Parts: sequence; structure tokens; C-alpha cells
Amino acid sequence: IDQTRHVVVAALIWISTLANWIFVLCRTDPDAPKHSGLSLLLVPMDQSGVEVRPIRNIVGDTMFNEVFFTDARTAGEHVVGEVNDGWTVAMTLLGFERGVSATSDAIRFRADLDRLLALAAERGKDGDPHIRERLAWCYGRVSIMRVRGFQELTRFLNGEPLGAQSAITKLFWSEYFQRAAELAVEIIGMDALTPRGQGTNAAISMAEVGTPNSSSAWLESA
Repeated sequence: IDQTRHVVVAALIWISTLANWIFVLCRTDPDAPKHSGLSLLLVPMDQSGVEVRPIRNIVGDTMFNEVFFTDARTAGEHVVGEVNDGWTVAMTLLGFERGVSATSDAIRFRADLDRLLALAAERGKDGDPHIRERLAWCYGRVSIMRVRGFQELTRFLNGEPLGAQSAITKLFWSEYFQRAAELAVEIIGMDALTPRGQGTNAAISMAEVGTPNSSSAWLESA
């Protein structure tokens, strides 16, 4: 990398169609091993070399997008941190992103679990041993997320680095959310084939507070 301009050629997934900048973790030292020789760059998206292609999911949403770079350019001053030390910058960024969400996600997941419990009662499934066992599993996982949130908050207040445990939080809640959404679809039953009611556009996250217990809301989250 020099301090003038350089070429970026790559393809990424998971980006907003509204963003006008994107960060790219790319190799800038081809001879360096593994995580070394990477730099984190800020790249302007309002240029002809950047193309965003939406990926439409099964319910018609386009939260994910493919981003293709063809001879895209960015200034040398847009390197975040040090040249060839982008891995450190990226892990710090992700640590804060996932660590901070751990302190609040458990609250939102508990609100979603309350909706799931109400859904089971409304559909007359709260007495089914199989459903009750899976609801109990969900309750236990949400409780663990709450404890992990306190751990992350304590670590942050003590000035300790968030580190790799933040990635564990992300893995933990994503696996939980998948199983909770599958349980919601099972509780809804055949109505899942013809969803009705107000949706949520929650994509892969919890529904907003006040979202009704409609089949559309749960299926859009699933």
C-alpha cells in the first residue's frame, strides 16, 4: 500500500443497500502467513467499481447483499490502524460489536420468549410434553444469555478486553434463535403455510416490542 491509491478486487456478503462506505479486510502482503499481512480499508461505495446485488430470501426480504469490487479504489489514508495489522483491528471491532450486544440481547430475547409462551397457550400447545420440553430449553438458554451479558458488562467496566468470548455469544444466540423460530413454526402448525396478520420484517433478529403474535410475524422472523 502506498499513500496515493490502490486497487481493491473482492466480493463480500452482508451489507446494507443504504451504506455509502464499506470496510474491507484484504491481503496487502502476499508473502505474510495467515492472519498477518492483512489491512482494514474504508472504501467509498459511490463509485463505478462497486456493485451491490441484493439476495432475496424465502419471504422476499433482501437484508443480505452481495458486493462486488472490480478495480474499485480507495485512498491510502483510509487504512484503519496500521498497514498489515488489519486482523487486530477487525477482531477488536467484532469484539465490541458482539460484546456490547450481549448486554442487551438477553432482554429482547426474553421478550420474544414471552411471546412464544403466549403463542403456545393461544394455540393450545402449552400442555404438550414435547412442546413444553423445548420451551424449557429456550428458557434455560435465555437465562444463560442473561448471565453472559452480565459477564461481558463486568469485563467492560473493569477495562478488560472483550476478546474471543464475544464470538461465543454470537454463536450462542444465533443457534438459540434458529431453534426458537423452528419451535414457533411447529406451534403455528398448518397456518404456517398461509401466514396471516401483521408482519415484522425482523429478518434474522428478534421482533420489535409490541409485535403481534400473528403467523406472519413469526414466519418473517424464522
